[in-house]
Order: sequence, then C-alpha cells, then structure tokens
Amino acid sequence: MNGNNKVHDQKHTNGTPTVVFSSGDEDNGEVSKEQNGASAIPQNQSHLSPPEMKKKGSFASLTHKLGFGHGSASQLSKSSSKANNLSASYHEHMWDIHETIMHNKDSNIDKENPERSKGLSSQKARELLEQNGPNKLPAPKEISDLKLFIKQFMNMLWILLGVAAALTLVSFLADTSDMTGLWVTIILYVMIVVMCFISFYQEREARKVVRGFQNLLPTSCSVIRDGNETVIGAEDLVVGDVVKLKSGTKVPADIRVLHCTQLKLETSSITGESEPVEYQYEPVAENVNIFDARNVAFNGSYCVDGDGIGVVIKTATDTIIGQIANMTTDQPNKKSRLEHQIKIFVKFLTVLAITVGLSVFVIGGIVHKWDNIVLLLATSFAVCSVSMIPEGMPATVTSILTLVARRLARKNVYLKRLDIVEALGSANIIASDKTGTLTKNEMTVTDVWYSNEYVTDISEHRTGHHRTMTVKTISRVEAPLSDLLVAMTICNTASFDESIDSKKGNNNKEGKVRINMPTLDENGELSKETVQNTVNRYNTVGRGVQDTYGRGVQNTIQRRRKRIEQIQGKQAVGAPSEVALIKYAEQLINVHDFRKRYNVVFEIPFNSRRKFHLIIAKMHEIGNGQYQYLLIMKGAPEILIQKCSTILTTDEETELTENKRNEFQKAYNTYGEHGRRVIGFVHKHFNAPASIKFNVDEGNFPLKDLVFVGICAIMDPPRDETERAIRECQEAGIKVFMVTGDHHITATAIAKQIGLIGKEGHDWDVVKGEDIPKLTDQQWDKLIAKRSLVFARTTPEQKLRIVEECQKRKQIIAMTGDGVNDAPALKKSDIGVGMGSGSDVAKQAADIVLTDDNFSSMVGSVREGRLMFDNIKKLMVYVLCHTFPELWAIIIHFCFGMPIGTTSLIILSIDLGTEILPGIAMCKEPLEGDVMKRPPRKEGKILIGKALLAYVYGYNAHIQVVGCFLAYCTVFWSHNINISDLWMSALGSWKHGGALFTSNGRTFSVEEQLYINRQACSAWQVGIVFGQVFNVFCARTLRQSIFTQGLFSNMAMNIAIIAEIIMLLVFVYAPGVNSFLGGAPVPWQSWAVVAVVGMFVFSYNEVRKYCIRRWPNNKIVRAFKF
Repeated sequence: MNGNNKVHDQKHTNGTPTVVFSSGDEDNGEVSKEQNGASAIPQNQSHLSPPEMKKKGSFASLTHKLGFGHGSASQLSKSSSKANNLSASYHEHMWDIHETIMHNKDSNIDKENPERSKGLSSQKARELLEQNGPNKLPAPKEISDLKLFIKQFMNMLWILLGVAAALTLVSFLADTSDMTGLWVTIILYVMIVVMCFISFYQEREARKVVRGFQNLLPTSCSVIRDGNETVIGAEDLVVGDVVKLKSGTKVPADIRVLHCTQLKLETSSITGESEPVEYQYEPVAENVNIFDARNVAFNGSYCVDGDGIGVVIKTATDTIIGQIANMTTDQPNKKSRLEHQIKIFVKFLTVLAITVGLSVFVIGGIVHKWDNIVLLLATSFAVCSVSMIPEGMPATVTSILTLVARRLARKNVYLKRLDIVEALGSANIIASDKTGTLTKNEMTVTDVWYSNEYVTDISEHRTGHHRTMTVKTISRVEAPLSDLLVAMTICNTASFDESIDSKKGNNNKEGKVRINMPTLDENGELSKETVQNTVNRYNTVGRGVQDTYGRGVQNTIQRRRKRIEQIQGKQAVGAPSEVALIKYAEQLINVHDFRKRYNVVFEIPFNSRRKFHLIIAKMHEIGNGQYQYLLIMKGAPEILIQKCSTILTTDEETELTENKRNEFQKAYNTYGEHGRRVIGFVHKHFNAPASIKFNVDEGNFPLKDLVFVGICAIMDPPRDETERAIRECQEAGIKVFMVTGDHHITATAIAKQIGLIGKEGHDWDVVKGEDIPKLTDQQWDKLIAKRSLVFARTTPEQKLRIVEECQKRKQIIAMTGDGVNDAPALKKSDIGVGMGSGSDVAKQAADIVLTDDNFSSMVGSVREGRLMFDNIKKLMVYVLCHTFPELWAIIIHFCFGMPIGTTSLIILSIDLGTEILPGIAMCKEPLEGDVMKRPPRKEGKILIGKALLAYVYGYNAHIQVVGCFLAYCTVFWSHNINISDLWMSALGSWKHGGALFTSNGRTFSVEEQLYINRQACSAWQVGIVFGQVFNVFCARTLRQSIFTQGLFSNMAMNIAIIAEIIMLLVFVYAPGVNSFLGGAPVPWQSWAVVAVVGMFVFSYNEVRKYCIRRWPNNKIVRAFKF
C-alpha cells in the first residue's frame, strides 16, 4: 500500500491525547486480548443471554457447586510454592508522572516532555552500580566436571561391584596360577568406568537451564546520562536510568514507560501473548495486574514497532525475567521414578548379596574347616556378589531407553533424559497449554456474517455452533461479500512474503488453479462480470452427460481444496489475525494484484483505545478537481456499528434499523460466545479535492453515517487429532487440564470443541487465574478430583501453584509450556514438556521436547512410557531369573562340598554376553492390548514388587535351579560317577594339587577331575542359558498368552534368541574359548534335560496367566500376578 501519511496519536505535553475514541463499556480486563480490531467476545456482558451468565465455567458457579460461600471462597490458601508473587512486587504501573518523578529524583525526568530528561549523572550511576551490582543474571551454580564424574562412582551398584572386583583381585593374588581372577577384575573395573562415563555425559548435558535466560538479554542499550544520549553495556544499567526504546532492539531491564509513540513489544516468551502488544504510558488502577498494565516494558521483550522512553525500575534478578529464572533454578533437580525404583532395587540387591555372601562364608568356613580363610572370604563374597548382581542389567536398561528415545524421536518427541518416559507413562494429569499444542497456532477465518447470512469458511473448517443456525458455504462472490473482501484486503498491513514464494517458482503445476485478476467497476468494486465469471467457474453445469457432470464437480472440489492448501502454506508477514484475513481473501482473489488498484493515501493504525484501523484510498477523478475516496475501517464491531447509519445488503444499502442491529448483535454474540475473535468492517464513499491532506485534528473525513459491511470470526482452530488424543487420555484414566493465558470464554469454547469438557455434566470446571489464589485446600481437593479442568488467564506463579497443588495430592503431573514464563512450572512438574517452537529457556527447563508442538505426540509418549514400563518389568523377569541358578552353582561347592558349578568368567559371559540381546529385544514387544485402557499406576506401586520377587527368586527361579542341577548331574553320570559320591568330595579333590577321586570302582586323576569339573560348569551354563530361551517366551507377556501375542511375532527377539544360542554353542564347544571361561564340551543329555524342564516352566506360566485372566480378583491368583 502507498500510505502517504500515517497518523499516530498526537500528545499534548501534559500527556493527554488530542484524540481519544471512546470504547463504550469497559471490560475491566475480563475479555480476551484484542489485536488489530479483533474483539474476542462482546464487551457488554448484558449481551449474553441469562443461561450464558450461569455457565458452569464461571467462578461463581464453581464455588456454588463446590459448596462454598463467599466467605470461604475469599480465603487465601497457603501455597507451598517458594515463588514470590511476581505482580505484588510492582507498584510503578500505578504511578502517574508526578509519583514516578518523586520516586526517581536523581533521574532528572522532565514531566512536560520526558524526551528532554537529563537522566542520571555518571557519578550517581557509578555509585548505584557499585551498590546494587551489574544488571545481569548470576551464573548458574554448578559443580565441576571432575566432581560430577566422581559422583557417578557413588552409585551403590558400582560400589558393590567394585568391592567384588577388589576381592576377586585378592583371590587371584592368593593363587596366581589361576588367571581367572585377574580377568574378572579387569572386566568388572572396565565395565564400571564405561557405565560411569555414560551417566556422567547424560547428567552433564542436562545442566543448562540458566544459560537460556542469558540468551534473552540484550548486550547494549541507549540511555540518557548527564543530559546526553549514549550507548552503554546492558550490564551497566542501574535503577533510575532513563532509557530509550527503539524498534528492533530488546528491552534491557524492567522499564516504566514515560512516553511512547505506537510502541509495540513482542512479549510472548514472558507473558505468553501471541501477538505484539501495544504499550502506553498512562497509570492504571490498583486492581490491574502488572502483566495487563501495558506501561511497564519487561526485560528481554523485543520492540517491534514505534519508540518510547522510560525509567528503569528493576534490574538483574529483580526483573520479571530474573524472578522467573530464580523460580526455575531454585527448584531441586528431579529424580525420575524409574531412577528411584532402581535405587531401591539396588539397595535390596546389596543387602541380599552381603547377607548371602556372609552366610556362604560362614557355612563354607565350617564345611572347609576354615582352611585358607583369606581366599575363602574373598572368593565367597566376590563370587556371590558377581552372581547376585545382573551386571548386564544397567547396560540393557540403558539400551532399551535409548531405543525408545530413538523411536519417539521419529514421532517428534525428544527426550532430554532417557528415563523420564517411564514417568510420563505413569502420569495421571496432563496440564497442556492451548495455543499451538491443542490448537494449530494458525489464526483462521472460520465464518463471516453479512446481510443476516451466516457463511462458513471456504476451507470448510468445522464450527461447533452451526447446528443451530442456517448457514451456507461460499460458492460465488456477490455483494456485500465483494465489499467485505475489499475491506479485508486493503485495510490490512499483513502481506505475503513474495521472496519466499518466488523461490518456489511461478509455474502452474498440475492441480493448481489460476485465479484471474478480478475486474473493478467504476466505483472500485468487483464488477458484475467478475461476479458472474466466479459464479460460472463454480456453478456451471456442462452440456455433457451426467457422469461428465459428476466428474466435473469432483474435479472442481479437488482443485478448490488444493488451492486452499496452497494458500494456507504461503508465507506471510504481519499480525496473525491480519494474516488470516488476507489468506481468506486470497481464496477468491489475488490479494497482491488487487492491492495495486487501491492508492492508500491516509491511515490511522489500530490501537487498544480507539479499537479500529482506518485507511482512505484515492479512487478516481469525478471532475472539477474532485476525486472519489473510499474510507474503510476495521475493528471492534460494537464500536464500529455505532458509527453507522446504514448496512450493506445483497441488494443495496438499507437503513440500520433496530431490527438490523439486533440481527448483528445476535451474530456477534453467537461468535463471541463460541470463543471466536470477531472483527467488524465498515466503509464509506465520499468526494474530496485531489490535493486534500487528511488530518485527525481537522476531522476532514467522515467518521459517522458510515455503511456497515459485515463481520468475520477468527479463531485458532483445534488440531485435527486433538479430540481423539484427549479421548484416548480419558480412556486411559488420565485427566487433561487446559492451562492457558487466553480468556475463559475462548478457552471454554475450544475445550468443548476438542471434547475436553461437555455441554452437560459436573465432572469439569473452568477457573480463572485471578481466582486461583483464593482457592482453599478443600476446593483444590474437589477440583483436582474432576476429570477435566480449564485454567484461564494464568500467570507464571499460578501455573507453578497448579503443579504444586497437584503434587501435594500425590498426582503425577506432566506440564507443557513454550515461554520463559512457563519455565518454573516445567521445572517443578514431574514431567516438563517443552515445545520445539518455544523459547530456549522452556526447552532447557523441560524433560521432553515436542518438536511438532502436538498434544497427540505427548499422548503417544504416554503409550510408549506405559509400554516401556511393562517391557522393563518383563526384562527384570527375564534377567533376574538366572541369578539364583548362578548363586546355587556356588552354594553347592562352598556349603555342600561338591565340585563348583560355575566360574566367574562364565557368569560374566552370561550377564554381559548371552543375556544382553534378548534383553534389548524385549523393548520391541508390542502392546498387550490393554495398556491404554487401564488407569495409571497407583502412587507407591513399584517396578519390582513382592509378587515379582517371589517369581524370580522363588518358585520359577528354583525350577530353573533344578534344570541346571540335572544338567550338571548328566556330566557326572556320563562318566559313571554317583552324585552321592560328590558330597564333600571337593574338600580334598576337584582342584589343582588335590587328591584322587573314586566312584563306582573307578579312580579319576586330578587332570580328569578338572576336565570333568569344567564340563559340569559348562553344563550348568547350558542349564542357565538354554533355560532362559524358554523363560524369555514366558516373560514376553504379563497377562496374555504368548500364542495370542504371537510366538514369533517379535522379529528382533527371534534374531536375539538365535544369536544367544550361537553364542552359547561357541562358549561351550569352541576350543580356546571354553577353556578360557573354565568350561568344556558337554554331552547331549545335558541339553535334553534342560529342554524338558524348560517346557515345564513354559507350560506352568501359560496356566498362571490363564488363571490371572480368568480370575483376576482371586486372592490366591493375585499372589502370582505382577
């Protein structure tokens, strides 16, 4: 547009605007924010019908339903939050110019013209800087990398294994002829170091929260000191400095604006406002929140338009962003539930290993008559520790978590901490932001109204209120729609980014529709020819047969949809609501070419006081030096209609009668009550001299007796998949709370559309942010017990309060957020979920980042979390079942004097070799069908409960012990040795330098004894590993039959089992390998007996699972359920 003169507010020196357009009834902050003339709801609340005044969402009805009177509703509950009330520490927004000067005497502020202020003296600024410190956020308190690395070795599991390795080294030093002890020591220490390096790297990457705040702050600013404007480092700024704010710069501190001209600040990262906010300098009432005052510019905000001057009132950690940083970094580091439960299990293993080791040492000492007590002590404790602790479990769990993280990454979910997905799987509350998460974050024109016609959007977006109205879709351009398109296009500062579009090429590829440039008539409106061509394009029926007609209609629909998709994908620059208008108009006309026909010569930008945007376009000459001009206004409909005397209909301009006003009011209320942002359009043709210079003060253009054209409704539509995702959460027993900064009517309307709340019922409520501090503990109890909640107009501390109240009631809460203001709540919540398009601070404070900002992605993460919990439990069932068979191989030697059943290297070959791949493949197990149909796990339910311990260390484990012992016996039977002869025989035989051994009349030399013993160790190894092959099929399901799940449905598991058997064959039969491990080839009978026992274990588990499915509530059956 060619704007020759753009009018700003002209201010008197006393601060009073020359022209102020009254807005009628004031909303007192109760309506949603307005941008570019957009009014979310009617400001006059009397417009709402009586039923709407009693909506379930109102706080009055909330307290009534909860059974509390006004007295209790006004009581302040004691918050457990350490956060200060951000707004309560500010009073400057209520000061007028005189009070501001009184509190900043050293700033030498000129009350008549603040731009002539002299500012602080350099000497005073230096004194204040020395007294209060620099204007910067303190560096995060972090331990050094060396201390962090050393900290990793304090894990109880590594300490226990380290002690085991040391004892193994002692046993090697006692008998250096056997190198086994040395190899075990080396392997254990290498494994400990590697695992500590991994955990060190992960924790080091997670410590970056405060660094994101530093990136928001400017490095320099323009100040006035000693009467001169100068540029200084932002760190040198002090309270009382007079600062100039200019377009394209960041606000360097919290600044009370003294004077401004069209100042607009982008504050989305701090306040959550989605559009640039227009600022002013007048004081506000005492009940107005600092975030709604619009006269205090916050540190880190970005100046997008206009300029201003102000005085610094807060610096460093006293600013809003500094307080938010403190609220975030003061939160203690979270420990995941998985990490906590594994710690509990490790403590259990530690106690168990020490107890068993001590018992074996005492009994072994008695049996072996305390011969070589040092070697006995070292060996008993070391071997028991190695056998009791599944060394491969940490690596396997980490591998599973890594694979799950990669799987989620492909679904646009990035895990900053691998173990956090388990916590998400146990979440019973998801508190989600609205904009961009539940909705598309794309302002879209959903409906237009003109001449009492309710018209749906061309792009066929769903609108929930159309069931009660007679509506039509746009199929042709006719008046007054043509006038409405002109107003949307010309009275609009947004534009398409042609540089981006040109890079894509201008060729008309297949499937795209060319829209011819519409022809204007002599009045500058769409000509009848254009209208008729549009009608013909969409409505003409061909002369051919019926099937040709059908194909033509279908092709037209497809072309229209492709055209709409093409337009929606175009890049545009401007306020979101204005972008929505030009994208709507572009569906019928070429906006870029259309604007060339209108020569805009005068413009009054929109602001929050006048609530309209005005342009005047010079049309064509009519003779005698006169030209016809077109005035277009766009803004708050309730303001614009007061300036009109006529309304445009399909036929002509008609008088704006009371009946017509009621029709408009009905449409306005209907859209507003359904959460739409409503924009009105008026125009006026008038004649004036060609050389006229339009001026607000002179009033030389019409501002009354205008023509009302129509209104349009704009909203950020819900994502297509949101409703299904919320329904899935509710089926899974997860409560979904919407926490948004939007107005409660807008939030309620979206909540209804996405199925979060219903039209009827008492299992939901809407709470305004201003009422959150007034809620008592009893009210919080009843609120959090509800299925769904909508929190509207929330501030950072209120979001934090919501998280704390949920956690006080033992709820596991996942909180989403994208702004700096969300960081404290993200850090405090059990699972902080940041958005990929959000601020760096939010992403760094979060545990999970949704790269597509989509709520359904988080629901998918819940599913993965629950699946992962089940699969880790299955992993525990699989891995832990072999620890007792390993232990019994030691017990029979130390306590019963029989030849030893295994070696330390064989144990490590199992724990770090054959067990790893099947354990990792367990993460590939699919859902058992009911994972998202069952409620979240109860608080306190642990990963490894009593029933699971009874299974892995009790009946199932000891069945496997029987299999291992029988395989062990087959070796001696193959050599015609009676098992009874083995009792206490190891006291003198079956070792280097031992005595001869005789059984069934045959005497065995020491070399023969050692070989047979190595065979027995390998047989026990076959018993464990081959037995685990059967056990893994048992562990793959917790309740379903493996045949229902699919015996070979997990391809990764099939490959892992084959690899496990191949490794076992190598360990047992490969020369050199078996001797290194301390084994030897075994007879086929060993395999056969293990297979029989394995089939028994498999059959028993199928019966157990059947009983769990058949009698789930039976007390005896529940004892076998884990």
